[in-house]
Amino acid sequence: MIPPRDARPHVWRTDDGVALHGWIWEPETPRGIVVVRTPYGVWRHGDTARSWVRRGYRCLVQDVRGRHDSGGEWNPYLHERRDGASVVAALRAQDPHLPVVLSGGSYDAHAALECARDVDVDALVLMVPALGLAETAWDAEGRPQLFDRIGWWHQHGRGPRSFPALTEGELHARVASAERRGVERAARDWEWAPAVLAGWRRLWTTPPVDLDRAYGAIDAPLLLIRGDDDFFYADAGRLAAAWGADVHVVDGPWGHRLGADIHDEDVRARLRDSGGIGGVLDAWLARTGLPSGVAGTRHVVPVGRRSRSAFEPRSGRWHHERTA
Repeated sequence: MIPPRDARPHVWRTDDGVALHGWIWEPETPRGIVVVRTPYGVWRHGDTARSWVRRGYRCLVQDVRGRHDSGGEWNPYLHERRDGASVVAALRAQDPHLPVVLSGGSYDAHAALECARDVDVDALVLMVPALGLAETAWDAEGRPQLFDRIGWWHQHGRGPRSFPALTEGELHARVASAERRGVERAARDWEWAPAVLAGWRRLWTTPPVDLDRAYGAIDAPLLLIRGDDDFFYADAGRLAAAWGADVHVVDGPWGHRLGADIHDEDVRARLRDSGGIGGVLDAWLARTGLPSGVAGTRHVVPVGRRSRSAFEPRSGRWHHERTA
């Protein structure tokens, strides 16, 4: 990784001696702190960090345990609660007057949720969240999500660095083998290390997250961005229903990669011209009493314990409403 020129390194050592590495982007006068913890590499989040800096936030992006520059062993979905809470508690103690926001998408959203179980934060901004092992393994109807999981585990689940993605032919062959022989037996032919195979077995045997018990007591407002075409859409809805504090859901015609999954150029242009998801984020931050960095936003996010913003692709307009 080439170090970003506009950020400084950050190292946090956990109670068991693991060094977690990240980078901090910072405005001249920080008015808040954002933390993003990721297994996908800090350098992939530079643009996201800079967008938070423009809103007045100091932004730490950190590699999770066992990935990229952070030490320790990589075990997907196992260590994010304790590791995340320790680093966020330290950041809050250093600047107790600054509000703290946890953010991230997909696995990063899981890391944020787990962290918030053990440390007080001022808000969470989550996108297309992956809630846990079982939720990524099975769809809402209880069917195994073999294409997604085999592809993800091959690419990201096998060590500190990601591997090239399987070709379409290789992926289809592995899915066919898993359907025929079972997920565990098929994986024995994929030349995975014993620790990786153990994690693969855990993926398919771990029970679903009890959302009410895990996250229902978190006393922080949540901005939850989901996509009509995202495979975690139903899980995001269940998370919103279980959330004990204020939650604002953002819906639209995108998939897991948000706007990058909108292939109709006219729809993408309408979304951009409407201010995009970022415009709703700014309005929600302002409504919540957090720094937004943008004056005069065109969106008016309603006040209420449950509310929603939905983008209509044909008209290019946002619809904002209270839902409870």
